[in-house]
Amino acid sequence: MTRLACLLALISLVTLPVLAADQPVTYTAEMTGMVCAGCKDHVTAAFTKLDGVSNVAIVAGDKPGTQKVTVTSTSPALTKEQAVAALGASASTYVVHVWKKSE
Repeated sequence: MTRLACLLALISLVTLPVLAADQPVTYTAEMTGMVCAGCKDHVTAAFTKLDGVSNVAIVAGDKPGTQKVTVTSTSPALTKEQAVAALGASASTYVVHVWKKSE
């Protein structure tokens, strides 16, 4: 193998994981406790602070009183615990019932 081929192979091994980590991942949460636009803004601001989050969308959920939250991030492993921690003291008001990574 030539030096150039070896260098190109090494570069591809180093850059591929970085590029894969930048791919957006979608998480979906089912929550309760958001009753007004201010609540929605608070949850959006809290989740935006999570690692790699670029977008938070909140719409009415399937069940009365629930909201569906869609979070887009470059982090491949955001957890429900991290989401609850991001809510801080408001975690008792805004309850995250389900948090799952979309496949």
